[in-house]
Amino acid sequence: MRWFVLLYGLRPLRELFAPAGARDGKRAPYAALPLADGAPGVYCDRSAPLARRVLAGCPTLSPEGFYRPPALWGSNGHAQTILASLFRRTRCVEYARELLPTPDGGTLALDVLMAVRDERSAKGTGSTVTPIGETMAASVRNTKPVLLLTSGLGGGSQDAYVRSMAAHASECGWHVLVLNMRGCGGSAVTSPRFFSARHGSTDDVRLAVRHIRASDHLGRVAPCVAAVAWSNGATIVNNVLAEQATSHPPNADADGAHHGLDAAATLASPLNMPAADANLARPFHRHVYDRSIARGLVANFQTSGAALVFNAAQDNGGCVRAWTGTKMRVDIAELLASTTIRRIDELLTSRCFGFNSVDEYYADASSDQRLADVRVPLLVMNAFDDPLAPGNSLPYERVRRCEHVMLALTAHGGHLGWCDEGAPFGAPRWVEQTVCDFLRVATSPA
Repeated sequence: MRWFVLLYGLRPLRELFAPAGARDGKRAPYAALPLADGAPGVYCDRSAPLARRVLAGCPTLSPEGFYRPPALWGSNGHAQTILASLFRRTRCVEYARELLPTPDGGTLALDVLMAVRDERSAKGTGSTVTPIGETMAASVRNTKPVLLLTSGLGGGSQDAYVRSMAAHASECGWHVLVLNMRGCGGSAVTSPRFFSARHGSTDDVRLAVRHIRASDHLGRVAPCVAAVAWSNGATIVNNVLAEQATSHPPNADADGAHHGLDAAATLASPLNMPAADANLARPFHRHVYDRSIARGLVANFQTSGAALVFNAAQDNGGCVRAWTGTKMRVDIAELLASTTIRRIDELLTSRCFGFNSVDEYYADASSDQRLADVRVPLLVMNAFDDPLAPGNSLPYERVRRCEHVMLALTAHGGHLGWCDEGAPFGAPRWVEQTVCDFLRVATSPA
């Protein structure tokens, strides 16, 4: 509980660590229209058909039903982020895992939700994964709407918030699957490529969606395929939606399958990656969040076999083929010693995907610049006091001009916190209900 003592006991000093622009004490409650930039509420083109349907059909997006944090510590974004990560306990689940080969020799792990148990478990535990060939999953003809989940940076289907959303969405009538990015969720890396916030990873999501739409047991006859994603996964899905309207239209193949998503909700996305990077460079953020996430990424790189695969490709003066087709090398020893996300992206991600610098990669991958391209319903959900995706960096005016995008901004919630007012270390119920209501309304016939 020492983090609670630090963050709440020293609460008068919290503005030292608050995101820039949030040092004016408590944020105001959901205000009446019009919303000033940064005020909690729903940002959208209120004349658009999507906004009218959603605001009428989603009670939790009304002022009366909007998110309310726990008393005492719930208005501290750091407390929400850290305490939710350490103490959140959500339902245990059972998955069947299907391994999908990629064109570059890589492997994606697609976990199909098979069962939800009553037991609760903390992060990193509470899920069992069985190869799909050993279950009945492949013989079931699925006719439910499909929901594809993608976790935050370095996470996977075992994460507490992913398991909780999977369980809740299943009870709402969705056939739930989780896409683990390369090397995540206990999956093995089989080609010298990791993941990014855009290039490569958007290809992987499209491959998974096309597989779902081509498979009877996953979604061939499903009425729709939607997605929910968190943090880095949210940025990937935002970029997928923009690209499917521009550079990668979801044309159906001969078997009728295509790679298009019908709707999505993306949570705690660092839409402006240069701003998120700058925020992580602040002393408290660097020592608490940056180091922890970097440590997890390095661990994934080792345990997934990625280090061995990259070393093998570079033996005897060999090179790795980047996503762009160019040749490059990765200093594995330096990578394994990295203590910041930026350093990992400098040594690995930016090079693997053909960028000249990490700043060039961040500028390209930021999804805020592509929101206007999105042509299917998208709910973006962020907390103003998110220490990793600061509220002052969000594209409020841009969203107001987007017909297909809505931004639900809460004053509090931290990063992947949104702790429930009544049961703060259980499921984030407001988030889950809002997401499922939005997707139900957005994918229903107008």
